[in-house]
Amino acid sequence: MKAFCALAGVIALGLPVATSAQEIEASSEFGVNVATSGGGTTETTASLGTELSFGGAFIGGSVESLYQDPVDKAEVTLTFGYGFDLGNDFALTASYARIYLDKSGFASHEVAVALDFPVSDNVGGTLEVVHDLTADNTDVSLSTEFGLGGNFTGAALVGYDGAATYGELGVSYAFNDNISTGLVVEMAENTPAVYNFGVTFGF
Repeated sequence: MKAFCALAGVIALGLPVATSAQEIEASSEFGVNVATSGGGTTETTASLGTELSFGGAFIGGSVESLYQDPVDKAEVTLTFGYGFDLGNDFALTASYARIYLDKSGFASHEVAVALDFPVSDNVGGTLEVVHDLTADNTDVSLSTEFGLGGNFTGAALVGYDGAATYGELGVSYAFNDNISTGLVVEMAENTPAVYNFGVTFGF
């Protein structure tokens, strides 16, 4: 299943670096998340990532500890892609990612296309299609993010990964530009719900 990174405790901070005619932007992210399953198992995970972008092109890498994996403890993802501004708050992003595990090595690689679109003044949506080139299966999801008033933001997602339908509901609260917290509930067919509580620190 997917996770709302911003709600589960991950933040991206843009750190612009001036160049001659263009601008390279570097963003870093750090997140801490406590996940509790319906069966009562609790585990803390963390993630760290960075991304460089130049115009619409971007390249990034992340390291994330895994939840309830019997073999591997961490996952490394390398991604590059390009984002297209379509105007009127529409945007299209295409990307390619390679995923590695700390003990098992290369795990998979995938291509993705995401369309961001406005729903109303304070509601946005994203339609994303991800094709796993290793397993040869496709994941399709539709998500939305909306303001709840004040510093609260809500989010919802529904998707199908080729085998089962899954969904997520989340809410986050921003204390300021650098600190926020959130709760995400992950649900899937014939699987106990997983409750994620995360804290975001920006620096």
